[in-house]
Amino acid sequence: MIGKRFVLSFDNIRPSESFLRLIEKYPPGGIIIFERNFSDIDSLEKNIKTIKSAAPETLIMLDEEGGIKSRIRREHGFPNPPDPRKTAENATAGECWELYNILGVALKKLGIDMNLAPVVDIAPESHILGNRAFSDNAEICARYGSAVIRGLTDAGIRSCAKHFPGLGSAEIDPHIETAVARDDADFEIEHLLPFREAIAVGVPAIMTTHLIANNLDGSGKVATFSPAIIRLLRDKLGFDGVVLSDDLLMGGATRHGELEDIAVNALKAGHDLVLVCSEVPKIGEILESAERRLGETEQHKLSLMRIEALRRKT
Repeated sequence: MIGKRFVLSFDNIRPSESFLRLIEKYPPGGIIIFERNFSDIDSLEKNIKTIKSAAPETLIMLDEEGGIKSRIRREHGFPNPPDPRKTAENATAGECWELYNILGVALKKLGIDMNLAPVVDIAPESHILGNRAFSDNAEICARYGSAVIRGLTDAGIRSCAKHFPGLGSAEIDPHIETAVARDDADFEIEHLLPFREAIAVGVPAIMTTHLIANNLDGSGKVATFSPAIIRLLRDKLGFDGVVLSDDLLMGGATRHGELEDIAVNALKAGHDLVLVCSEVPKIGEILESAERRLGETEQHKLSLMRIEALRRKT
């Protein structure tokens, strides 16, 4: 059952036979799709059907945020929304709902189950997130993030608010190095507001980031490995959906150990799912070893229940 705690990916334009054997033996909680995994809409649909044949209960995911972060582009004949910041500047929240509802309908038609969006971080245009963020204003981020969630939900697509507890509070890109939040007395009031609103409108999943937030966890642990930050999300914000990590192959995570160790530590911290966004040698052995180290704890059982509830959402 350990595969269900992982979201995996494949590196080529189609899944290899060895990858299909892997997901058949260890059915993952999800498979995340990137631009490298298809040449056109037809090949994408074919790959999704192939994956579903090997692992029928696996959720097919991608992060189609709009604009610069679009996996299926307009040249494929796909209805990508603009950059989130442009949407917030030029469209009402109602029009934002419509843009992402249209996107959700198109994703659903392809066989995609979940969109790892929206970004609800509060950040100016000059930030590392750039136009992936709606605004540097918490209320605008909350309003438009909630519109995205509702638009996708109404189309039958699961959404995911990210990057908890707030990547906009840092200047370092976690793709490269562990990010560190600014020591801001108003951190909880400002950066957590969009996540509170996302929870209020029923977001089924929240993604953390490789960020040290000393004002939330004085131990200096990265959010990816921080039980305190997961407890904040569960107990203070009242979130009972799926918590997933960002890609464990990012520099902000890999600096903290080997993949098996960081995956186990992220899961023990309270994540339900962890992302591994490239193929990894001997991943089957890593999964089996992680399963032995985690054991059949109540936390593991609760995570499996949350993942199953996410899978059953329509």
